[in-house]
Amino acid sequence: MTKFKALWLLISGALLAIFVIQNWQYPNPPVHFLGFRFLPFPQAVIILGFFVLGFLTGWLTHVFRVKRLQPEPPAEQPRAN
Repeated sequence: MTKFKALWLLISGALLAIFVIQNWQYPNPPVHFLGFRFLPFPQAVIILGFFVLGFLTGWLTHVFRVKRLQPEPPAEQPRAN
């Protein structure tokens, strides 16, 4: 990992932590999904959940792309006795 990428991850993580800390005290909105009502979560938990969901989506897309572009290993040649 390059120093620039490490610095970028450190700064973005710090900014995300500041954002969560500042928004932690806001009211807990109830979460509705497909007609079901879930427990009210703190707004910061909902926001972090969407960040994790976005990260997982990007990571899975990257993994599938790398697997698709990876060359297949050559088939083994039968040995002559």
